[in-house]
Amino acid sequence: MNGIRLIFTLILSATMLCALLLITYAYKRRKMPAAKYFIMLLISAIVYSAAYIGEINADDFSTAMFWFNLQHIPIPIQHYLWMLMSLEYSGVSKKHFQLAKYTGLYHPILYILIFFTNHLHHLYISAYSFESNGYFSIIFSTKGPMFFLMVASGTFLGIISIFFYLRGLLRTSGFHRQGYLIMIIASLFPWVTVYLNAMNKSFLGIDYFPVVSVLSGILYIFGIFYFRVFNTIPMATEIVFKQSKEGIILIDLTDHIIEANDALLKIYPDLKEVPHKYTFTSFLEAHPELMEISEDNPIPQFTLLQKGDERSYSAIITKIVVEDSLEIGKILTINDITLFVENQKTLEYIASSAMDKAETNEISFLQAQINPHFLNNTLSVIGAMIKRDPEGARELIGNLGEYLRNSCYFDHTSPMVLLEEELEAVNTYVAIEKTRFGNRLNFHIVCSHLPKFHIPRLILQPLVENAIRHSILRKADGGNVWLTITRRANKIFFEVKDDGVGIAEEKLLRLTAKEDQGIGITNIHKRLIKYYKKGLKIESRKGEGTSVKFSIPFHTENPPTDLSESCQRALL
Repeated sequence: MNGIRLIFTLILSATMLCALLLITYAYKRRKMPAAKYFIMLLISAIVYSAAYIGEINADDFSTAMFWFNLQHIPIPIQHYLWMLMSLEYSGVSKKHFQLAKYTGLYHPILYILIFFTNHLHHLYISAYSFESNGYFSIIFSTKGPMFFLMVASGTFLGIISIFFYLRGLLRTSGFHRQGYLIMIIASLFPWVTVYLNAMNKSFLGIDYFPVVSVLSGILYIFGIFYFRVFNTIPMATEIVFKQSKEGIILIDLTDHIIEANDALLKIYPDLKEVPHKYTFTSFLEAHPELMEISEDNPIPQFTLLQKGDERSYSAIITKIVVEDSLEIGKILTINDITLFVENQKTLEYIASSAMDKAETNEISFLQAQINPHFLNNTLSVIGAMIKRDPEGARELIGNLGEYLRNSCYFDHTSPMVLLEEELEAVNTYVAIEKTRFGNRLNFHIVCSHLPKFHIPRLILQPLVENAIRHSILRKADGGNVWLTITRRANKIFFEVKDDGVGIAEEKLLRLTAKEDQGIGITNIHKRLIKYYKKGLKIESRKGEGTSVKFSIPFHTENPPTDLSESCQRALL
């Protein structure tokens, strides 16, 4: 084999191998915009190079013509793919891309039609010859008018490609401009060989187009994948970064702030005047609300005063990681969560109101649970006393009316009541029971000189009632119930104690989990936990009695109140 032909054959083979490597590289990134057109462009270049190897190594005219004809299939396809790659690279709209995609098909279809019917009209190539260039034989051709028409058509597609590259070059940032510049240079290289071939000016008559196409492919790799214009095309940058409602700061590996979008500048307008040497650390030092932020410690909520209004924000830092887990910088993202916070507060208020309403309804329900036996027995006692003790009957009627008022009427505006009022309810109930059961019931209140403060409504009376009905009155000879109220430090301690029958151990374990004989022990326990984080403490021994304790913290400047009158009313 002629040495020059061997060298050129090896060069073409090397370009084919290079194209295969580029295809492998690009295929792994095939989901990136326009990558598929780049891959198809390389495949067409491989077909062209393989056919040209066949032509320059042919020993006769017919064999050379076979390979020559094969070369002219990928040529117009390459022109078409160049255009599609440039359009998708530059991020044109889907509508315009589809229009160009289908309209541009005229070129490969017309080119192939004209070339393969040339034997009928000889307007594309008027004459062929198989001659030596001094080293080996190749096909020389005399070009016709259709040849130059198709060169002009291909040039038109090339101009479209260059136009969109230039458009992107003018609209994008400095870093991405390098990518567009490389794409322009890579696109111009092959056209030089096209025009040299058209004018029969190429050295030794060799077509250098397949070699230059693959060299352009190497440049395309840098433009497409290194500078990553596919990922950050100007249009996307404008829409996603500049116009994002989230505040965004880009930080490089040297801790310098590269850029901040408009939303961020509205939150921190001082960044508008900051030079590029301003570091992210300096920015955090100037804004203490962000000082604790890190990749592992996002800030879920902080507030800033914006034009007289307090607004809520959240902040998070994320790494910018590219291929092979290479970190190239960081992004600080700040979200305005004011509306979310306001909605959350509204929902919390609605939920709290609903819970308060449910609690109010439950208290009302408890108040409405008048024991029919208690009422019937009390009325029977009143009937028996009318003749023998009219004054006592009148007093008992008054107490029953007061008891019914406490049981059936409820101030829905507040679940709280003054301690004195709750003690009056206790005294009224005890007075009725003492009238009914006489010396079987002994009730004692120990309380005096306590500050005036509020307690949850219907807390003491059900506990006293529970002790009387289910502990004292179940003993044949009755017993004692003590209500002790004492103050220690900033707490008021309550204890309802009896010396009655006591509570069985298994029942004691579930007493605060279930209703007990219709008296709202569970309700009292839950309300105490809601208000004071601590509920009832119940101790009991079978046959010895029961003690129910709880405490209420208080913060008041009211002076102590003498409650001796309220206490003495019960000592009948």
